[in-house]
Amino acid sequence: MASMGNNYQYQIRFGPSFSGIVKLLVIINSVVFLLQFVFGKMGIPFDYIFSLTSELVIQKFYIHQLITYSFLHGNFMHILFNMLTLWMFGSELEAYWGRKNFLYFFLFCSFFGGLVTLIAHSLGFDQGRVLGASGGIFGVMVAYALIWPNREVLFMLIFPIKIKYIVFLIMIPMTIFYQEGNIAHMAHLGGAIGGFTYFYLNRKFRFEFDGILDLDDYLRRKKFKKYQEEMDSRLSAKDRVDELLEKISKHGYNSLNNKEKQFLNEASTKYYSD
Repeated sequence: MASMGNNYQYQIRFGPSFSGIVKLLVIINSVVFLLQFVFGKMGIPFDYIFSLTSELVIQKFYIHQLITYSFLHGNFMHILFNMLTLWMFGSELEAYWGRKNFLYFFLFCSFFGGLVTLIAHSLGFDQGRVLGASGGIFGVMVAYALIWPNREVLFMLIFPIKIKYIVFLIMIPMTIFYQEGNIAHMAHLGGAIGGFTYFYLNRKFRFEFDGILDLDDYLRRKKFKKYQEEMDSRLSAKDRVDELLEKISKHGYNSLNNKEKQFLNEASTKYYSD
């Protein structure tokens, strides 16, 4: 039965709805993956330029790689798994935090993933070439597990288990203690640290990225501050003018010194010309 009467509608779907920023991230990653394939066939070093290679960041100052690596993937299964995970956990987090805030959060965790990778390399742990959205996605899963710790998901698509156990007892310990295989463990760990960091700042201080990164809001606040300073200056000048006029009424204009006469003249031109 699809419906009962005209007032009730039922919808069957697998997983959460596809939210705006998550959808945008999936599209960007998919387009970049296609560009990797095309440019690779053409012999253009696309991966070399945009994946994360610590030596290039240090020696050639390829700072952009600390973010761009998170939009590249090694193969189809790599991008498929990452995008499915981003959709499953990111969509609800986006609805909870807001679109802009979620986008900045994802990029923040991705950057932390790149930064920890760079630090590990600088300490002598070779990281090779790193690519994939897993750093940002680890941050998303950590935040999800902290906000909704008792939500159950199907581990390995078979066993129902609470998300807090998957993230904190399986995923993160494996990232820290199991360093084998062609997996960017330090990027995962950095993304998780980014997730912890933002969750703490958000809960403790009500910190939100879009509050400091929203250009329109910044310009509005700057304009208001300038207006407020102008009003304060007018009020201060008015008080000073009143004092000087009182002095003139009692002792005459010549009782003013040159500095007071200059101020009175400038104030009348600046604030009372209208």
